Amino acid sequence: EGQRAKSRTVAAFTRIGDAYKSLSASGFRPEFTGYDLLTGESRAVLLVADDQEILEAGAGSEVSVVTERTPFYAESGGQVGDIGRIIGPEGEMEVSATLKDPTGLIIHKGRLRSGRLRKGDTLTLLVDAAAREATARNHTATHLLHAALRGVLGDHVKQAGSLVAPDRLRFDFTHFSQVDAETLDRIESQVNQRIRANVSTHVAEMAAEEAFKSGAMALFEEKYGDRVRVVSLADVSKELCGGTHTARTGNIGLFKIVSESSVAAGVRRIEALTGDAAVAFVQAMARNLIEAAHLLRETPEALTQRIVKVIADMKALEREVEQLKGRLSSAAVADAGSDVLDLNGVGVLVKKVEADSPAALRDLMDRFKDRIPSGVVVLGSTSNAKVMLIAGVTKNLTARFHAGNIIKQVAALVGGSGGGRPDMAQAGGSQPENLDAALARALEIIQAG
Repeated sequence: EGQRAKSRTVAAFTRIGDAYKSLSASGFRPEFTGYDLLTGESRAVLLVADDQEILEAGAGSEVSVVTERTPFYAESGGQVGDIGRIIGPEGEMEVSATLKDPTGLIIHKGRLRSGRLRKGDTLTLLVDAAAREATARNHTATHLLHAALRGVLGDHVKQAGSLVAPDRLRFDFTHFSQVDAETLDRIESQVNQRIRANVSTHVAEMAAEEAFKSGAMALFEEKYGDRVRVVSLADVSKELCGGTHTARTGNIGLFKIVSESSVAAGVRRIEALTGDAAVAFVQAMARNLIEAAHLLRETPEALTQRIVKVIADMKALEREVEQLKGRLSSAAVADAGSDVLDLNGVGVLVKKVEADSPAALRDLMDRFKDRIPSGVVVLGSTSNAKVMLIAGVTKNLTARFHAGNIIKQVAALVGGSGGGRPDMAQAGGSQPENLDAALARALEIIQAG
């Protein structure tokens, strides 16, 4: 219900400008001729720029045009609006979007490429045929996808939103869990089988009551009047739909699912490609597979097994590296006896060490503290042009020395900051060239304490 409410609130226009209101109030409604035609001629009844009606638009200006009739499909029902050109007696406009306001006005938005357009001009409207045909193929593919989802997953699947564009399609549907890869393959295969069957698209306009009785599926994001448009694909699919479609499913060519994800509780999303875009995607994936196999000196068919082995070998090497690091740390700790200073009965160790992470530095700190029953330890290390510092104080000396205070003063010398508990504190910095000076300062602080 939440998804339905959200969908109903989404519109191409968040408000109706005064320029459009006056035209709508007059009872004007444009005629859409784009189901049968991609070109046409019509009179410009309204020009709008910056939400104000204008009488004339010049070259370079952004303008919206309303005509008496148009072959341009306006964005609705998930299908994007047409793009193309509008040519007037003295100018040409590039249409980048076609929208429909809540009153039903079809609005062509774009930029005047040359010359000028005037209100009242007789215009030639030219829809971009390639973009329209690609969009139509994707729209028919969404109907096939919807049918396949219901056939494979179950009748509980309902459309919960869609996007149909020239380059891709997106389909949201109700389902209670992620769709696994094997099931997606079944859905994809079923859609492609119906594409190869080359079923013709049958469109009929009828009374809404008659359409519902015929079993046509209604989609919640559409608003239906007394007369509706029913799009049928043989016995595969029958839906109420105002969008444009390809004449036969075979025109879709190839259908390829590229992702499946969650968009809301109980709502999943499939994104897919058709035609040339689907072929290009498959070819790119194949090239990547072949290149990866070449890098690993393996055949594409055996690549998965080889990757599994490479990962296992890497994990074994990582374990070996960690063991070696542990031995080096133990050796460093064992050799640290000569570096421990006795300052008025307090064991003090201030030392630059090799450590590649804060965790490794903490481990070294613990090892050094174990060798000094009563004392203070300050360690510093550099890794990836960064400084890591740590200070530790044995429990019996925390009333006299505070690790957090020590590390805070020392970190400032390496362009960093830090702090911590009385017995242990860490810091980082961005000036490794000052690490020696910082450690010298740590020794001075401890001596003063």
